[in-house]
Amino acid sequence: MIKDLYPDADILSQSGYWDEATRNVVYDRVHNVPDYHFFDHHQQRCLEALADTVVPQEHRPADRRIVIGPRIDQICSQTEERGVRYDDMPPQREAWVQGLTGLDQTARIVFDADFADLSDEQRREVVRRVADGDPPGAVWQEIPAQRWWQVLAVRQITGIYYAHPYAWDDIGFGGPAYPRGYYALNHGAPEPWEAREHGGYTEEELRSS
Repeated sequence: MIKDLYPDADILSQSGYWDEATRNVVYDRVHNVPDYHFFDHHQQRCLEALADTVVPQEHRPADRRIVIGPRIDQICSQTEERGVRYDDMPPQREAWVQGLTGLDQTARIVFDADFADLSDEQRREVVRRVADGDPPGAVWQEIPAQRWWQVLAVRQITGIYYAHPYAWDDIGFGGPAYPRGYYALNHGAPEPWEAREHGGYTEEELRSS
């Protein structure tokens, strides 16, 4: 069970303290969900299933769920590359297509079904094999499974998730401090506008999670 450690957090209520450019960027992440253009329907289902496996959102109300798949599609629809690329990895748009194909191949070999049609437990088993670096499937002979998992799949999925203001509420992040700046220069104490943590997890709860 996921606890709400910051029940008073509401980062969008602070938007009046941001400048217009910052406010537009943050609101865009909430209200402007892009359409799919790059991935076909089968790839979309696989990508959505993967995102749900990496960052489950069953604890969220439907109107507070963070959209991930279309954001990755938006990245792949662009022609320019982002950041650096390892010499054993193809360009990211090709790597995504190959990786999603690889997930299906592994899922069919291990469970005789597409990745999107597996149970949550079965999906976790497939991604565990990919993360361990030696999953079955022809695609994984062409691209390194562990690197695909670490530097592409997990990095982009969690990056998109934690760039969203709803995720900021989950972790008590106070959001952009510009232009008002930081006040509490006292060894990491929260700013006046940041939510305070309530409760927490016991050691037993952490061990069983």
